[in-house]
Amino acid sequence: MLRKALTIIISVAMLMSVVLFAVSCGSSKTETTTHNETTENVTTSKETDKVTDTATDAATTETTAEETTETSEPNGREKMEGYEDVDFGGLTFLINATAVDIFKPWRDDYTIWVENVTGNAVDDAVYERNNVMKQLYNCEIAVDASGGSAYQASIASGDQKYIGTTFAAWSIFSMASDKYYNVLKFDIDYTQPWWDQNFFEDMTCDSKLFALCGSFTLVPKKAVWICYYNKDVYDTKFKDIDIYQIVRDYEWTFDKISEFIEQIKYDANGDSAYTFTDGADADILGYMSTAHNPRYLYYAGGLKYVSKTSTSYDGYFVSTLNDPKAIDTMQAAARLVKTEGYLSEGYTRCDTAVINGTTLFVSNVMGQLETYDNAENLRIGILPMPMPTASQHHYYHLPDNHSTFLSIPTAYENMDVIAQFLTLFAYHSYKIVYPAFINTYKYTYASDEESGEMVDLITNTVSYDPGYLSGVAANFDGYVATMINDDKIGNYTSAAARFTKSIDADIAKYRDKIAAIDDNY
Repeated sequence: MLRKALTIIISVAMLMSVVLFAVSCGSSKTETTTHNETTENVTTSKETDKVTDTATDAATTETTAEETTETSEPNGREKMEGYEDVDFGGLTFLINATAVDIFKPWRDDYTIWVENVTGNAVDDAVYERNNVMKQLYNCEIAVDASGGSAYQASIASGDQKYIGTTFAAWSIFSMASDKYYNVLKFDIDYTQPWWDQNFFEDMTCDSKLFALCGSFTLVPKKAVWICYYNKDVYDTKFKDIDIYQIVRDYEWTFDKISEFIEQIKYDANGDSAYTFTDGADADILGYMSTAHNPRYLYYAGGLKYVSKTSTSYDGYFVSTLNDPKAIDTMQAAARLVKTEGYLSEGYTRCDTAVINGTTLFVSNVMGQLETYDNAENLRIGILPMPMPTASQHHYYHLPDNHSTFLSIPTAYENMDVIAQFLTLFAYHSYKIVYPAFINTYKYTYASDEESGEMVDLITNTVSYDPGYLSGVAANFDGYVATMINDDKIGNYTSAAARFTKSIDADIAKYRDKIAAIDDNY
């Protein structure tokens, strides 16, 4: 009930924000897109009504309004500073998007446009952001989630109907073509907090990048692999142990989670085995995840298949399978997965176990927590992925390849308009949508204040692996999981040398490809 109550509270807050903004702006599109009718100047008008009609008092009012504007933190319901004169003249910014009905967390059309207020805090924030931009900048935001055929026809004809398209992560190298802009050519300051700094640093190669990731790009955040736990199961053994303090002290390691597994596991039917069942005599397991988990244990050691020569934009991709930390990390991961009470199962069984209270820990993407929203009386705590060793003193998280990003077709020729729209879209998403997204995970899908702190920790330690996202390291990725599950780490060095050759060849092809793309738009 608490989870539903918190959802309602967040949603009501968003709804009231939408209503109040609409009331303050009025219904006329023309009136609400001029500089004089921004939220800042509505405040100035009210203050001016209180003073006499003298030059001195008018000057005083103007000064007071300026001081108030300078000291007040913008909330995204007013024009962005420096963009007060932007008026798009009624343009519709149409984005082609991905709609996969089987799992809403992977649908990015919801992050661009929703039809009306629904009671879902994030959906309502998207609705509000679009309404705010409509009122402030005289534009419409629209989405086409029909499958992409209309988008492809539009790009082929050059009719400039679409300003952008979302795409799945495994297409990130193929999106590099003369059909899409090198986004670094836009007059946009990507160092601002509404852009994902790590994405730009990790995914830009030879000063070229053909995709965007910012505060309007929510799917990569949902796709981050995390650890979470059933608080009721935890309290049966560990009520007096503050697990969040263990995380804060950088003691949350593979060995530490194994200690929890050893103490919580319970062989209910006495068969000397720890297995999943969905019945009254179900074993209590310590840690359940899917066959994908070893990959993220590898990543938790700060490892990547492909990294960069530097984080600067002119750095380039290099394979990093020979990282000296790899073997130690994989050996620690192998010990964890071989711990009695750790079980690899399918997604559905992992969900059932955490909901029924027959496992303590589960690792999965953060978006999976959305599917537990209707589970009555389920108390979830969120944790980062553990470290291989405490000496690492840093948590690492990577999103999986369900992530989607935004590319801008060169068929849309007005680069100034594109730059203005993308900047404003990212800024108002940062102020309106992203807080709703984070708060929903903090206070609705999780069950305590400390989980909010953990969500912040996780989202602040996300990075991107070009090798995994592009698929050029896909074969090695599967081999990593096999070596960890079968405890055959001795094969790593020879496998790394073998796969490095093919990965380096693919990187060289990519660099040649982007070098040949004309940047003089």
